[in-house]
Amino acid sequence: MTTEPNPDRTPNPPVAPDADSTSATPRSHSAEARARRARSQARSARRSGHSDAERAWLLVGILCIALVIVATSVFERLTHQGEALPGVSLAGQDISGKSATELLDTARILIAQRGSTEFAAIAGKNELSASPAALGATYDPFEAARASREAGRSNPIGAILGTFMRRGHTKNISLPVSIDNAMLAGVLDGWQRSIGDGLVDGSLIFKGTEVIEVTPKSGTSIVRPEADDAMREAIINGDTRLVRLPVGETEPVINEAATRRAARKARALLASPVTLTIRDSTLKLDPSSVASALTVRPSGRELQLVVDPQALRTSIAQSLVPLETPPKEATFAVEGSKVKVIPSATGTVVDLVPAAKAMSGGSHNVDAPVGEVAPAHDTAWAEGLHINGLVSTYTTNHPCCMARVTNIHTGAAALNGAIVEPGATFSLNNHLGQRTLDKGYVVAPAIAADLSYEDAVGGGVSQLSTTLFNAVFFGGYQDVTHTVHSLYLSRYPLGREATLNYPSIDNRFKNDTKNGVLIITSFSSTSITVSLYGDNEGRTVRAEGPNIIETIPVVVEYTEDPTLPIGTEKELFAGHTGYVVENFRIIKYADGTEKRQRFRERYQMGKQKVARNLDPAATTTTAPLVPLL
Repeated sequence: MTTEPNPDRTPNPPVAPDADSTSATPRSHSAEARARRARSQARSARRSGHSDAERAWLLVGILCIALVIVATSVFERLTHQGEALPGVSLAGQDISGKSATELLDTARILIAQRGSTEFAAIAGKNELSASPAALGATYDPFEAARASREAGRSNPIGAILGTFMRRGHTKNISLPVSIDNAMLAGVLDGWQRSIGDGLVDGSLIFKGTEVIEVTPKSGTSIVRPEADDAMREAIINGDTRLVRLPVGETEPVINEAATRRAARKARALLASPVTLTIRDSTLKLDPSSVASALTVRPSGRELQLVVDPQALRTSIAQSLVPLETPPKEATFAVEGSKVKVIPSATGTVVDLVPAAKAMSGGSHNVDAPVGEVAPAHDTAWAEGLHINGLVSTYTTNHPCCMARVTNIHTGAAALNGAIVEPGATFSLNNHLGQRTLDKGYVVAPAIAADLSYEDAVGGGVSQLSTTLFNAVFFGGYQDVTHTVHSLYLSRYPLGREATLNYPSIDNRFKNDTKNGVLIITSFSSTSITVSLYGDNEGRTVRAEGPNIIETIPVVVEYTEDPTLPIGTEKELFAGHTGYVVENFRIIKYADGTEKRQRFRERYQMGKQKVARNLDPAATTTTAPLVPLL
């Protein structure tokens, strides 16, 4: 009989063939899974515990570092209040820790240095340069100091980070600068014109009252506005290295239309006379007078008419004479040994600048104000010199009516009235200038380098120089430089005289007092006098000497002359005895102290030159002086 399986009955699980095998039931599988999960959770719990601790310590570390950074930043600012922070530089110069005053001083020094350094550029093969001022750059020292002081303080977070970033990288502040674009463009315009190849700007030429237009032409030159941008960037960055400017096909700055506009304005200005009103007077300026003062100059992309006020003054000078009064300088009048001041007076002058400006704009009715013009030396100046009376005077004599006398008188007239201010050094050469015929000097004998006499324009002025030197000597003023003649001349005091030659040999003295010196000259047909007026602060002078230290006897130089009768001689030059001589000047001051000054001079010996005919075979010889019979 066959038995049907019961579907509702669960069959018995198969028995493992190995008696040692463990039987697995559903309940035992579930327990094992739970155990595994428990073990995993335990391990996760242990790991989670470690991770939380690590995160906590990491957070503590970060907070500590942040606190250190903040504390350091706060400390830095507290210790540098009103000062530049560490690691800050201005235009490349370290300014760490500098106070506000020091920052301003530093900024001014750096700006002065920047202002004296030209910006250089190269366009093709052309090297160009211009000063910051010419390029329109203006630097602000106050803004530079403020920016330096505020560097690293503006942003709290940035300030904190900057405290450490500046330790390895300096924060540099550029010099604040503003740029006048018109001035910058003007320099670039000039460069463009100067290096242009074939480039011609439009312009105007004036021939009398005729206006001639110069046709503009394109060519090769600096490319704009790229060149402007390159120079502007260099100025802002303070980069004085060579700036390379682009070069290419360029249009002229002043084009044909601008040229025509300027020509129309010029022709309109010169079409009729200009009425110039000066107070109650009216002058009619004919077009030719205006045209002689009219020019044009570039102004951006236009041609500007310019009437030059100085050229206009030259053109109408004669018409201005009755309308102006020249200023009167303060002068001195000598009355015996006393001096009085002749007061100065202001003058009047027509100011043509406003009129010229109005004419440049095309106006035909213009006004010129009359202003006062002060003298260069007024009454207060003259009185402040304290030129009260005669200090010293000296006279030298000369024969009448020789050519050299004319030169003495001409030089004396030029010297008369000279003023030497306190502390100033007076140069006779500078005051007289080169002696020339057009100044009234004439040809007269002078000592040449070989000790002979030669004709020279101005010969004889050494006597004026000698007279001045002695007046200075006895006035107690400081001798700066003087030179005695090469040969002793008996008309002068031995060793106390001064020659003159332009420009190599000068006669200079210093007014070493607090008062001025007035030089007055007078002369006659046989004498020249130099007098010094002022106040030498109570000095008195006495002279000692001359003391001859050495006498250098004359030697004879013989020259054979076959044209002379045999056995005869002829004197060509008498010769001069040489000397070494000393003089002393003793100056006694108001406080009773004395100064003794030694003047040691040397005169050369001049050979006596004799021609003779003793022996046809004889040559030139020298011998001690033998008197000629």
